[in-house]
Amino acid sequence: MSEAVYARIRANPKFVQLVHRRGRLAWTLAAIVFVLFYALVLTIAFAPGVIGSRVAEGSTLSVGIAAGLFQFVLFWLLTALYVRKANTDYDALTNEVVEDAVAAAAAATREAVAAEAAVAALRERAREASGGARR
Repeated sequence: MSEAVYARIRANPKFVQLVHRRGRLAWTLAAIVFVLFYALVLTIAFAPGVIGSRVAEGSTLSVGIAAGLFQFVLFWLLTALYVRKANTDYDALTNEVVEDAVAAAAAATREAVAAEAAVAALRERAREASGGARR
Protein backbone atom coordinates (compact mmCIF):
# COMPACT_ATOMS: atom_id res chain seq x y z
CA MET A 1 0.00 0.00 0.00
CA SER A 2 1.11 3.52 -0.65
CA GLU A 3 1.89 6.17 1.91
CA ALA A 4 -1.30 7.98 0.88
CA VAL A 5 -3.37 4.92 1.79
CA TYR A 6 -1.60 4.66 5.16
CA ALA A 7 -2.29 8.36 5.79
CA ARG A 8 -5.98 7.83 4.98
CA ILE A 9 -6.08 4.85 7.34
CA ARG A 10 -4.52 6.84 10.19
CA ALA A 11 -6.95 9.72 9.59
CA ASN A 12 -10.03 7.47 9.56
CA PRO A 13 -12.14 7.82 12.75
CA LYS A 14 -12.88 4.09 12.59
CA PHE A 15 -9.14 3.41 12.85
CA VAL A 16 -8.89 5.62 15.92
CA GLN A 17 -11.85 3.74 17.41
CA LEU A 18 -10.22 0.39 16.55
CA VAL A 19 -6.92 1.34 18.18
CA HIS A 20 -8.72 2.63 21.28
CA ARG A 21 -10.96 -0.43 21.70
CA ARG A 22 -8.21 -2.94 21.03
CA GLY A 23 -5.79 -1.14 23.32
CA ARG A 24 -8.32 -0.91 26.13
CA LEU A 25 -9.03 -4.65 25.95
CA ALA A 26 -5.35 -5.57 25.70
CA TRP A 27 -4.40 -3.41 28.69
CA THR A 28 -7.34 -4.71 30.73
CA LEU A 29 -6.37 -8.32 30.06
CA ALA A 30 -2.71 -7.55 30.74
CA ALA A 31 -3.63 -5.95 34.07
CA ILE A 32 -5.66 -9.01 35.06
CA VAL A 33 -2.75 -11.32 34.23
CA PHE A 34 -0.24 -9.06 35.99
CA VAL A 35 -2.29 -8.74 39.18
CA LEU A 36 -3.11 -12.45 39.45
CA PHE A 37 0.39 -13.62 38.64
CA TYR A 38 2.10 -11.29 41.08
CA ALA A 39 -0.53 -11.94 43.74
CA LEU A 40 0.45 -15.60 43.60
CA VAL A 41 4.16 -14.76 43.66
CA LEU A 42 3.70 -12.40 46.62
CA THR A 43 1.59 -14.98 48.44
CA ILE A 44 4.36 -17.54 47.95
CA ALA A 45 6.91 -15.04 49.26
CA PHE A 46 5.02 -13.65 52.24
CA ALA A 47 2.49 -16.34 53.16
CA PRO A 48 3.98 -19.73 52.30
CA GLY A 49 1.72 -21.40 54.84
CA VAL A 50 -1.34 -20.40 52.80
CA ILE A 51 0.16 -21.79 49.60
CA GLY A 52 1.11 -25.04 51.28
CA SER A 53 -2.26 -25.63 52.92
CA ARG A 54 -4.64 -28.19 51.46
CA VAL A 55 -7.71 -27.22 49.45
CA ALA A 56 -9.90 -29.51 51.54
CA GLU A 57 -9.23 -31.69 54.55
CA GLY A 58 -7.78 -35.00 53.41
CA SER A 59 -7.02 -33.64 49.93
CA THR A 60 -3.58 -33.98 48.37
CA LEU A 61 -4.11 -30.81 46.33
CA SER A 62 -2.52 -27.70 47.84
CA VAL A 63 -3.81 -24.14 47.48
CA GLY A 64 -0.62 -23.24 45.57
CA ILE A 65 -1.07 -25.98 42.97
CA ALA A 66 -4.77 -25.15 42.62
CA ALA A 67 -3.97 -21.44 42.21
CA GLY A 68 -1.30 -22.21 39.61
CA LEU A 69 -3.63 -24.46 37.63
CA PHE A 70 -6.37 -21.85 37.91
CA GLN A 71 -4.01 -19.26 36.44
CA PHE A 72 -3.06 -21.47 33.52
CA VAL A 73 -6.69 -22.10 32.67
CA LEU A 74 -7.70 -18.47 33.18
CA PHE A 75 -4.84 -17.15 31.06
CA TRP A 76 -5.77 -19.54 28.24
CA LEU A 77 -9.39 -18.37 28.50
CA LEU A 78 -8.32 -14.71 28.42
CA THR A 79 -6.20 -15.43 25.36
CA ALA A 80 -9.15 -17.17 23.70
CA LEU A 81 -11.34 -14.16 24.55
CA TYR A 82 -8.87 -11.79 22.91
CA VAL A 83 -8.50 -13.99 19.82
CA ARG A 84 -12.27 -14.30 19.46
CA LYS A 85 -12.71 -10.54 19.82
CA ALA A 86 -9.87 -9.89 17.36
CA ASN A 87 -11.23 -12.34 14.79
CA THR A 88 -14.76 -10.96 14.92
CA ASP A 89 -14.95 -7.29 15.90
CA TYR A 90 -11.42 -6.05 15.24
CA ASP A 91 -10.89 -7.84 11.92
CA ALA A 92 -14.23 -6.58 10.60
CA LEU A 93 -13.40 -3.02 11.64
CA THR A 94 -9.90 -3.34 10.18
CA ASN A 95 -11.33 -4.51 6.86
CA GLU A 96 -13.74 -1.54 6.82
CA VAL A 97 -10.91 0.90 7.46
CA VAL A 98 -8.68 -0.60 4.76
CA GLU A 99 -11.52 -0.77 2.23
CA ASP A 100 -12.41 2.87 2.90
CA ALA A 101 -8.79 3.95 2.43
CA VAL A 102 -8.25 1.90 -0.72
CA ALA A 103 -11.54 3.12 -2.21
CA ALA A 104 -10.59 6.72 -1.45
CA ALA A 105 -7.17 6.19 -3.01
CA ALA A 106 -8.74 4.62 -6.10
CA ALA A 107 -11.17 7.54 -6.40
CA ALA A 108 -8.30 10.00 -6.06
CA THR A 109 -6.37 8.11 -8.74
CA ARG A 110 -9.38 8.15 -11.08
CA GLU A 111 -9.78 11.88 -10.47
CA ALA A 112 -6.08 12.46 -11.15
CA VAL A 113 -6.27 10.47 -14.40
CA ALA A 114 -9.38 12.39 -15.44
CA ALA A 115 -7.67 15.69 -14.61
CA GLU A 116 -4.60 14.69 -16.62
CA ALA A 117 -6.81 13.78 -19.57
CA ALA A 118 -8.63 17.12 -19.30
CA VAL A 119 -5.32 19.01 -19.18
CA ALA A 120 -4.05 17.06 -22.21
CA ALA A 121 -7.26 17.84 -24.10
CA LEU A 122 -6.97 21.54 -23.24
CA ARG A 123 -3.33 21.59 -24.39
CA GLU A 124 -4.34 19.93 -27.65
CA ARG A 125 -7.10 22.48 -28.22
CA ALA A 126 -4.71 25.32 -27.41
CA ARG A 127 -2.17 23.96 -29.85
CA GLU A 128 -4.85 23.62 -32.54
CA ALA A 129 -6.10 27.14 -31.85
CA SER A 130 -2.58 28.56 -32.10
CA GLY A 131 -2.02 26.87 -35.42
CA GLY A 132 0.40 24.28 -34.12
CA ALA A 133 -1.62 21.44 -35.58
CA ARG A 134 -1.19 22.66 -39.21
CA ARG A 135 2.26 21.18 -39.64
